Amino acid sequence: MLLTRLWIGLCSVALAAPAAWCAEPAPAASSAWTTTFATDFRLYSWQGTRGSPTTFNTSSGSGSQIYVPLALAVNGKPASDVKLDFLIRGGWVSARQTTAGLTGSVQTFTDTVMSGTATYLGFTGIQPFAGLSVNAPSGRSALYGSAAAARMDPDLVEIASFGEGWNVGPTVGANFPITSALMITASVGYTWRGNYDRERPTNEPSPFVQSTTRINPGDVVTGTASLAYQAAPWSFSLSGSISEEGTTQENAVDLYKPGRRYLGSATVAYSWPDKWGQTTLTGSVTHQNRNDVKFTTIPSLLTELMNTNSNLYRAGIQHLFAVSQTFVIGPTANYLHRDSNSYDAGTLQFLPAKDRIAAGAMARYAVSDSVTLNFRGEHVWTRENERTAPNNQQFSVLANSFVAALPVPVVSSTGWVFVGGLNAKF
Repeated sequence: MLLTRLWIGLCSVALAAPAAWCAEPAPAASSAWTTTFATDFRLYSWQGTRGSPTTFNTSSGSGSQIYVPLALAVNGKPASDVKLDFLIRGGWVSARQTTAGLTGSVQTFTDTVMSGTATYLGFTGIQPFAGLSVNAPSGRSALYGSAAAARMDPDLVEIASFGEGWNVGPTVGANFPITSALMITASVGYTWRGNYDRERPTNEPSPFVQSTTRINPGDVVTGTASLAYQAAPWSFSLSGSISEEGTTQENAVDLYKPGRRYLGSATVAYSWPDKWGQTTLTGSVTHQNRNDVKFTTIPSLLTELMNTNSNLYRAGIQHLFAVSQTFVIGPTANYLHRDSNSYDAGTLQFLPAKDRIAAGAMARYAVSDSVTLNFRGEHVWTRENERTAPNNQQFSVLANSFVAALPVPVVSSTGWVFVGGLNAKF
């Protein structure tokens, strides 16, 4: 089922996603339509040896984020050869970061995403589908005053940005059933991205004196291909995508054009005999080419001399033991590695190179055939250790040019992740 494959695909990319979102939807009931509701309460907290930005703060820093995502999925077959899938998701977030001179907090809804997909099942060997996704700007894109300091490193918390504009994205593709256990899927999508406001510090690095700037992000075209196999005791999925994004403007002036992005991910699961449970391995790699950027003395965009985009590698493992027919529990661990993104450490676009390890346990309990509870707890260790830039040069957005790289100290932090949620099928 398309919704099932979508759930699996999302989990293969978000390696640390809790069971509430990674649990495969239950098979459809005898009725023509099935509705699934999912929600979590996710708490992230961290404390580091230095604040943010690390170059200018020698005191310790800390942060926390509460995220409550909500999702409602409806799928069914209004006709024997037609399958429809609908999904609406949103959420609420509360974030706070405390650093010397940069303490801030924010509470806001996130953007609301609505999508629908229609699949035709009447052909032999091919199942064409068409979908449409709409992002509604229910979140806050501009954070004024001290609230701007609530934005945190996206490797430490789940939500790094709280909103943008109206986005509309159609997708067309097809499923190719090779056997009853093997499926190939290919698709292409285009997203029109709308304008939105963003705060602009007028006296960086201090975010407290601000004006409003208008961001017009570039449209995005994405091609995706995946391979899925499921036949007891094995199941696996492979997926890859290529994205090309247009030029982003600030106040109607070209600002930058992101480089082409490549994403590859894989998931392998094995169900052991008896009550030994299931082992799942996940992994993903993200690479992005060099951007076209604006330099101080040249009005047009030029390809940057060094790649300011970091490569991101993720790996995860979990094993769930079947304590009973309704309760499973087991350990989980994941690893993240980000290399240098070549931005100057004094700019807000800087993301430090780092290694992040998380280890803990998760559990799932079936209250009934329709309701499942999910829990996860992890301890997190993060070490930021920026590599020396080539020729000791890094790109500064403030100067619109490459400058001598600022020294970046080693930063260590520890944190916790706690998740509790439920899935309910009607």
